[in-house]
Amino acid sequence: EELYKMFVGEVERPLLESVMEYCNGNQTKAARYLGLNRGTLRKKLKLYSLN
Repeated sequence: EELYKMFVGEVERPLLESVMEYCNGNQTKAARYLGLNRGTLRKKLKLYSLN
């Protein structure tokens, strides 16, 4: 489980950064693009201090 968390942490942050840039900071578009609801995206952005 630690390995999984480490892997997700290494991959998820750059993915979120890229998608937010691609969507010009529009969280609704980014969430739709990632297949997440906006609340989940906001939580992840806050987790990685990307808000």
